[in-house]
Parts: sequence; structure tokens; C-alpha cells
Amino acid sequence: MYLRGFSGADLSSVYELACQTLSERYDPGLFTTVSSSWPEGFLVVESQQGIKAFLLGAMTSQIQSRVLMLAVSGDLRRRGVGTMLMSRFMEESYKKGTRVVTLEVRKNNDAALSFYNKLGFRRVDVIKNYYNDGEDAYQMQRWL
Repeated sequence: MYLRGFSGADLSSVYELACQTLSERYDPGLFTTVSSSWPEGFLVVESQQGIKAFLLGAMTSQIQSRVLMLAVSGDLRRRGVGTMLMSRFMEESYKKGTRVVTLEVRKNNDAALSFYNKLGFRRVDVIKNYYNDGEDAYQMQRWL
């Protein structure tokens, strides 16, 4: 299993993993559009069985980056894969000049909230009706 940057050939596998693990549905074009603006912000973890995890992020200002999506296949959760992706993303963000990383997470996603808290993220706001099903999100951030 190894971590690397996204390539166009990964699109169908990444999209399939997103559909399996995330409750929102995204236009596949979003992945390539965001990737083209900051390729270092799109990371995948690949094993012999294919893409098993990914993180899609974006630069939102000269000093801020944002995690848009983080997905890890069920069989690899709680095995350090998400931490590996987040660590590399924060490293790439810092190299780019970022001083704060933000993300949104469902208010009822206790596992994700615990994960991000362990990585040093803190809740800074509640975004009402953030998700398509009307659920609220916490906005979280971490200073680098």
C-alpha cells in the first residue's frame, strides 16, 4: 500500500470509492477540476486491489487550504490510512504557504469528529443545512 498523487486514470476508482463511503453524491467532473488547480492537494492510497482511500483538497486562499473529501474503504479504517493522508495533505499545504486547514464534518459523525480532534482540529462554527439531506455540519480548523 502506498500514498501517491491522483492521476486521471484514477478517476473511476476514486469516484466509485466516494459513492461507497460518502453520503453526498458528486459530479465526477469536480474531481478533475479541483485537481487541476492544485494537484498536490489530491492524494490517493493504492494497494494491489486498487485505490483504497483518497483525500481531495483545495487552496481557498494564500494561507488557507480545505479538505473537501476524505474517503477510506471500510476494510482499512482505523489502521492509520486517514492519518497518513491528512499528514501528507497538511505537509503539502504548509509547503504551499498555508497556515490553516479547514474542513466540514457532519454533526452526527462521531467517528470523524474524534479522528479530526485527535489530529488537532477544533470546531469553529456550525453550518446549518450544509448537506443535501439538510443535516448541519461543524466547520473545523487546525493551524499549522
